[in-house]
Amino acid sequence: MAIKASATITLSAVRDLQSCTRYYLLQSSTSAKPAKPTANPPGGSWVTAEPSYTAGSTNSLYFCDLNVFSDSSFVYSDISLSSSYEAAKQAYNLAQTAEGEAAQALSSTECIVGTQTSSTYAWTGRASFASLVDGQTILYWLPYAGTSTSATLNLTLSGGGTTGAKAVYINSTTRCTTHIAAGNMVQMIYRVGVTIGTGTYTGWWICRSINSDTYDRIRFNNVIKAKTAISASRVIVGDSSGYFHLAAGSIFDVDKPILWAGSAITAAATGSNNYLSYPSCTLRNNAGSSWTATQYATLYLAGTLIGNSFVVSSENWLTTAPANEILTYIALGYMYSTYQMYFYPEHPMFRLIDGELTAISQIAYEAQVAASTAQATADAARADFKRVVRIDNDGLHVGDNQSTGEVLIDSESVNVVMNGSKYSRFAGNYVQFGNYQLRRTTDGGLAFKMTDI
Repeated sequence: MAIKASATITLSAVRDLQSCTRYYLLQSSTSAKPAKPTANPPGGSWVTAEPSYTAGSTNSLYFCDLNVFSDSSFVYSDISLSSSYEAAKQAYNLAQTAEGEAAQALSSTECIVGTQTSSTYAWTGRASFASLVDGQTILYWLPYAGTSTSATLNLTLSGGGTTGAKAVYINSTTRCTTHIAAGNMVQMIYRVGVTIGTGTYTGWWICRSINSDTYDRIRFNNVIKAKTAISASRVIVGDSSGYFHLAAGSIFDVDKPILWAGSAITAAATGSNNYLSYPSCTLRNNAGSSWTATQYATLYLAGTLIGNSFVVSSENWLTTAPANEILTYIALGYMYSTYQMYFYPEHPMFRLIDGELTAISQIAYEAQVAASTAQATADAARADFKRVVRIDNDGLHVGDNQSTGEVLIDSESVNVVMNGSKYSRFAGNYVQFGNYQLRRTTDGGLAFKMTDI
C-alpha cells in the first residue's frame, strides 16, 4: 500500500521590548490611588522627571513603568507608591515634632525676674505657677549681686502664698554666695530630698557653670598648715613645720609646692584657699613696695640648692637676668608688668652653663648620656682588648692588640719596644735608655757612655 507524506510549517511573530519609561504622579495624600494609564503617553499630570520632596508637603508620589514593544503595542506596570518620597516626608514630620516638643519644653521653663531691691543673700521673685514641685525649672534674673552669706530663693506663688526660703546651690552641696554677678540670667531646677553622698538635700540647683573666671588659675584645694602668720596675696613656701612667706634668706624644702596664698592664715592654723597657678600676683607684697623687674620676662628665684633645701639669696633673690654660675635659679612666673607676675603652675630649676641658662633636668640628662657613652666605649675597648704573646727568632714578645709597644725578652736582656724600635734594655751587667748606657766595669765601677741600642 502506498503512503503519501505531508509537511507542516508553523509561522510565529516575535515582539521585542523597544523602550521602558517611568512616569510619576504627585497628588494629594487624601486622593484615591490613581488608575493605571491607558494611553501612550499617559497624559494628565504624569511626568517623567521624579519630583523632589518639598519641606512640609503632605502629598503622595506614585509611579508606574510604560513598556513599549517593537510592534508599537504597550503595557503599563502596576501603580506603586514611592517609598523614598514617603521616607523623606516621615523624616520631616519627625523633625517638626521634635522641634515642637522642644518649644513646649522651653515655654514651660518660666522666666522669673528677681524682686529684691539691693544686694542680698535673700533672693525673691514672683511665679505664675500655684505650687512648687520636684523638677520645676525656671530662668532666674538676678537684679542685684548676692552676698557672702549662702543664698536662698523665696518665690511668691500665683495664689498669693510663698515657697519659703529654699537653699540655692551652685554644684553638688556647695551653696551659692557671690558666684553670680548682677544682671545675669541663670537656669535653676528645684529638687526635693535628693541624696548626694551621705546627705539628703532639698533646694534649687543652678544648671550651668557660673564660675567662669577661673580658667587661668589652678587651686591647691587641700589644706596647708601655716608655720608663721600668712597674709593674703603672697608667694609662700614650706618646710616640715608648715608654710611661710617667701623672702630673702629664707630656707624651704623643694619637695613642697610653691604656692600663691589667696587668703590669710593665722600661725599654726590651716587654710585651703591657695593656688599652684594664679594671675595678677603682685611681687611687691613679698619684695617691697619699690621692687621692679623687667617686663615680659620670666622671673627667677635665686639661691643655693643643698640637698632637699633651697637657701634663697640675700641679694638679687628675685631676678629676670640670672648671671651667677654658682647659684641655682627657680622659674617663678611671667612678668606681665614691672611688678606683677603670672604665677607658673610648675617651677623648673636652672643653672648657668657656659653662659647659657640650662635646666637642671637637661644637665642631668646630658650627664647621663655622657656617662652612658663613656661606659659603652670602655666596655667596647675591654671587649676588644687582647694580650698578644709570640716567640720568634729574636726572642719572646709580650704585647697587646691595641698599642704599638711590647716587651721583648731575648737570651741576654729584657727590652721595651715602642713603635718597632727598642727604647730601653735591661741586661745582666748594664742598663741602656736610647743611646745612653750605664755599664758595670770589670773593676766593680760604673761606666757611662753613648752607644747604639
